[in-house]
Amino acid sequence: MMNEYDSQQDSKTARSVPGASLWQSELGDAISHNDDSRMWHIVSGHSDQEEAHEAMATMVSRLAYRVGDKVRFNEMFLLPLIQPGGADIIGNASLWNQSSHAISESLDVWLGRGMYKTVFNGVRPFDWVGTWRPNIIRSHLMRTVPGMHPEKITSVTEEIVCPDDAPRLGIICMVLTSERGWPRLPQASTLRDERLKKVVSHALSDRPASSPIVLPPDRVQFAVPDAVNLWLMSLHEAVGISGWSATPIAQTPDVIKITLRLRSDQVRWTQFTVRKHQIGLQGLNEILTVLASIATFVDAPNDMPYRPTKEQDLDLT
Repeated sequence: MMNEYDSQQDSKTARSVPGASLWQSELGDAISHNDDSRMWHIVSGHSDQEEAHEAMATMVSRLAYRVGDKVRFNEMFLLPLIQPGGADIIGNASLWNQSSHAISESLDVWLGRGMYKTVFNGVRPFDWVGTWRPNIIRSHLMRTVPGMHPEKITSVTEEIVCPDDAPRLGIICMVLTSERGWPRLPQASTLRDERLKKVVSHALSDRPASSPIVLPPDRVQFAVPDAVNLWLMSLHEAVGISGWSATPIAQTPDVIKITLRLRSDQVRWTQFTVRKHQIGLQGLNEILTVLASIATFVDAPNDMPYRPTKEQDLDLT
């Protein structure tokens, strides 16, 4: 039977939800057509900005599609980890090949029945994930739709420059699929979470005493701020953050550049990107709150060091 992707399904799904309004349907339609300008126009025109950003962050990472007469629901989830200073975990293809089977099995146990997962290849640096535009997330979702073969996409990615001994933030990306509405994570269980974190951490240890700190999988809008905040606190403990600033970019309402002043002779200043379509206003406020708790707000220098960028093939499969 031929697979059929309904490009209007996101907005149809929004209409089927009790209480869904016209603006939510229009937002879903703009997202499904990768129309960023229309998406931001709808968001900026809403009277409740927190609600609008929350809806956008939720809908960007979700995709509903048809296979025959059945509707399936996809959503991207992230499993973040903190790589210790000097370790070689993020982007290590050999280590991933050795550990991916154990990680996949532990995720099956953690998720339980009724959920299908597609785990993308490798531990990706947050340097890349933090720069993903909405169409990139949508393309990754499309790659898990049976019978769909989206064109390869590339994007200019940035490198978060840090001292050699600094911890780094890595991300394992996956898409969960359900036939009974949007994917739901299992009920909270400290024991289940600890088992998953221990298996993943042990599998990705590139040498003794270099086990990464692992967080359980979560939806994009929750996983990113939780991971960034844990990384910031780890960076502050290992290197020291003495100042920070957050600057919106005039060319787009999506991008916030966060600059850090480090207590390091090797790297005095560094910078990273967060995108509001990924984390919403609540996620942004959480990150800024953590920064304010560990360092003072400062003016970023005009002569920021060069931030290496390069074009990356973003096919994660």
